[in-house]
Amino acid sequence: MTGMRRLFFSLALAAFFLASCQTNQQVLHSDKPTARIVDIKFQDVQLDYATLLFEIEVDNPYPADLPLVSFNYSLTSGSNTFLTAAPAHAAAIAPNSKELVSLPDEVIYARLLKSLNAKPSSTIPYRTELQLWVDAPDSGQIKLALRHEGLLSLPEEAEVTVEGRTYHSLDVPFVSTPQDVVDKMLQLAKLEKDDLVYDLGCGDGRIPVTAAKMYGCKAVGYDLDPERVKESLENVKKNDVEHLVTIEQKDIFTLDLSKANVITLYLLPALNVKLIPQLEKLKPGSRILSHNFNMKGVKPDKVIKLTSSFDNLEHKIYLWTTPLKKRDNQ
Repeated sequence: MTGMRRLFFSLALAAFFLASCQTNQQVLHSDKPTARIVDIKFQDVQLDYATLLFEIEVDNPYPADLPLVSFNYSLTSGSNTFLTAAPAHAAAIAPNSKELVSLPDEVIYARLLKSLNAKPSSTIPYRTELQLWVDAPDSGQIKLALRHEGLLSLPEEAEVTVEGRTYHSLDVPFVSTPQDVVDKMLQLAKLEKDDLVYDLGCGDGRIPVTAAKMYGCKAVGYDLDPERVKESLENVKKNDVEHLVTIEQKDIFTLDLSKANVITLYLLPALNVKLIPQLEKLKPGSRILSHNFNMKGVKPDKVIKLTSSFDNLEHKIYLWTTPLKKRDNQ
């Protein structure tokens, strides 16, 4: 009889243990990750961009890492949605923990100020909507919808002095040219090995590097921003074209362009016009190519449109040859 009681007690204890495990498992999987925006701020302001930092607290209820897959956001001030983006980011929250993560996005500071019609150092009211995708171990990707509002402080503009002249963020915004647009620009230029290419506002150096790698010609890139010069030099070294490509920090409006026979531009229209006196000194038959922006008062030889596979946007490429063909209006 005692043995039967012990057996019954053991079975009951086992049943209770299994039920408890099942209940705990259900509780574990019924909990879902949560997140909240703690703060939004700017940092690392460069001449042509600034880092917008989202500080987000994420609660991971799982006994396994919780990967953060991606996020996108929009920022609105009043009725003006002034910034939207979907930056790349990879991180993971430790098991059964609550962590503060920083999600950065680089924004073109000059464009930001213009879209807001705001001044550096000013403070603006904002609200943001942010979607954060996490990879939950029990149910795959989950979207966490976050909202936040408050006051955002815009930082001081960065500045750089080149050849005795000081430039600010609003003077030299940098936007890279997609690689397939670069390829088409150089194809339109009909580059040959003996050509000399000047890229005015070279950014990350992709045009001079491509000209050297694909056509074997010499190229020089000029930029005001020391960060862009550094990035270009790294790109030149990585692609092993140091014997063909030179990068210099220069004010492009002080340059003698007459040695080049191919000029590439991605400048604002007013800056293209400002370059006309220098471009008129190029040798006859020289080619000038501009990404997206025309040159008022000068008739292009050709204008083509290209939808880039990198951003799915339509881009224009303008081609002029010297001597320039003037006209009174565009």
